[in-house]
Amino acid sequence: MTSSSPSIVDLVREHRLDADLAALLWALAQHRVAVHVVPNAGAPLAKAVRELAAEPALVTDGPGSAIEEVLRQPVPLRPPTGAVVVTDIDGRVASAHLIRPPLRDGAGHVRPQPPGVLAARLEAEDRLEHFAWGVMPEIAADLGILGGELDAEVADRTSFLAALAATGPADPEATRSALRAWHRHAGRSH
Repeated sequence: MTSSSPSIVDLVREHRLDADLAALLWALAQHRVAVHVVPNAGAPLAKAVRELAAEPALVTDGPGSAIEEVLRQPVPLRPPTGAVVVTDIDGRVASAHLIRPPLRDGAGHVRPQPPGVLAARLEAEDRLEHFAWGVMPEIAADLGILGGELDAEVADRTSFLAALAATGPADPEATRSALRAWHRHAGRSH
């Protein structure tokens, strides 16, 4: 990763996303959940999340300008499950969704599930409205952890990112060092 690429903290400072969504994407990427960012204006976000991921190959980007377009893409071009983040032409998050795995009903039929909304931009207020609370228990169950543990982890990451964005170092490498240091600390405590 070159130092000219923005970190997740830089993107929070630039209001491309907020600390809440940044923390959730960071947690998902650390737990090896696929994160897919569309379209090309979102490339800095994909790079920033990839830098924090346990498996960087699970953080991808590709075509599409809405969740419906992403879901029409074949699975090799998008993940079968995980988070999909749609950005606008300025690279700001327009919406974020959770692609859920299909379910098998009582008769054994496979039924697709609709995506869950994680966040959506309210243009009139120029902010993200968060809906991840509706799928956090599902995400935690898929990860094999308690919902409260995931909520606490995301809250810790949110506080850390918000503090770094507000008062942290402006130097990109110093910011990356702070993120790596927190990551090492969090690995011992979570």
